[in-house]
Amino acid sequence: MTCNGFRRADNGAIVGGESHNVAMGDRGGDEVAVWRVGGGARPAAYVMSAVVVVAAARCWFWWVLAPTWVGFTRAGLWTGLAVGACCFFWWVILRVRLEIGPELVVAVNPWGTQRLPLQQVTHVTLGNWGAEFHHTDGFKTTAYALSDMAAGKVQSEERFAEVRAAFERARRPA
Repeated sequence: MTCNGFRRADNGAIVGGESHNVAMGDRGGDEVAVWRVGGGARPAAYVMSAVVVVAAARCWFWWVLAPTWVGFTRAGLWTGLAVGACCFFWWVILRVRLEIGPELVVAVNPWGTQRLPLQQVTHVTLGNWGAEFHHTDGFKTTAYALSDMAAGKVQSEERFAEVRAAFERARRPA
């Protein structure tokens, strides 16, 4: 049995859980709890990206059948829009995550990645935009992966309870 009710299958894969998964660290057997943006934001990002990619492919298909300058520019514009939309959704929603390991809290937010040693984090609270990790020096780091991108609703206290439990478990001496 791993943390948060996960269990290891016979092939070593981790099974179970709804809000996050547990992965092995890159150094070996350490368990790392991982949360990503939840709610409808991730599926919406995939769907919207797919729509503009299909529109660009359709324009290119029609241009191949009847090459004109107008068709070429239309296909080029849709391709640019598809690339821009895919990059935007990846940057803002799909890459955002929170990892809590035995030595480190890693918050991958749209503007950058913050790596916080557990010794420098005093406590964690639920803020308006996600989990807030309070540092020993008075600063705090917000992990937007728990915010559900502020989908116009109260932040998920269930997901936050999982984060707090994983944080407390990681801080306990082995």
